[in-house]
Amino acid sequence: MQELKGKTVLLLAPKFFGYELEIKKELEIYGSKVFLYDERPKNDFFTKVCIRLNLKSFISKNIDKYYKNIIEETKNIKIDYLFLVNPETIDQKVIEYIKKLNPNIKVYTYMWDSIKNKRKSLDLLPISDKFFTFDSSDKEIDSSIKFLPLFYIRDYENVSKKKEYKYDISFIGSVHSDRYSIVKQISKSKFNMFMYFFSPSKILFLIQNILYNEFRKIEKDDISFVSLDKKEIIDIIENSKSVIDIEHPMQNGLTMRTMEMLGAKKKLITTNKNIRDYDFYNDNNIYIIDRNNPIIDKDFINSEYQELDINIYEKYSLRNWIKNIFEGER
Repeated sequence: MQELKGKTVLLLAPKFFGYELEIKKELEIYGSKVFLYDERPKNDFFTKVCIRLNLKSFISKNIDKYYKNIIEETKNIKIDYLFLVNPETIDQKVIEYIKKLNPNIKVYTYMWDSIKNKRKSLDLLPISDKFFTFDSSDKEIDSSIKFLPLFYIRDYENVSKKKEYKYDISFIGSVHSDRYSIVKQISKSKFNMFMYFFSPSKILFLIQNILYNEFRKIEKDDISFVSLDKKEIIDIIENSKSVIDIEHPMQNGLTMRTMEMLGAKKKLITTNKNIRDYDFYNDNNIYIIDRNNPIIDKDFINSEYQELDINIYEKYSLRNWIKNIFEGER
């Protein structure tokens, strides 16, 4: 792709299960030189809470110092693209300064959280040359916002098929909203299940337990505060006939897990009814459940996965995701 060959990309993305590294790697495969920085100054609990609750004034000095260091380290480099992935911390002033140092720079922003949940991200819309979202309903906010679903990475293309599986259904994911209660309801059926519930912080889990009724129903022994690594996740998926994904009730976009299962050619059980609007939807491969009454037909679990058209399959790869963002106007 000519737009990236020989170009320099300043990539600012949160640390998110290694996906920031996968994006960097794919940009480099296209021929660009990439400088990757965490979009957040730190990943400790206090910093994350201040950013998420829009209390950045409490850590403003740390944020200023962090971005001054990034600017200092890159000020003598000609940057062609500033690529912002799910930004929460950077502000217009920093971007304006980077643009001043690089007058011909293009600024591309991609949100993998719904904008209605992160309204401050709209501050970056006027300063972005392209602004993308994973949630199709976000397009209604502003006509200049482009819809682009998430992606699967190369590792999931290599998930092997088995004749025998350890699990009928597996679930791996962080605890939020009604996710835990839905999965636990499904576990009462006569399916062989693997379940892994993750919380990034004991303190956060304690606060959620105090604030939210749903969290008071959670058995603490069911929660792990250590995330599985990519190899462990892929091993569980390889040994599962199907995988559950439950999106946040406040989002319409398809999750990363949904796209991973597309890449792995695995059966998906989901609460997201919007999946019917996508060209890869096949009711033999995807089973939509009711959040309030999650019943699964065993015939769905036992039937074979039906292969998709190769053009549809390739469309949702990370390499094509990058192509959609960096190629000329769409």
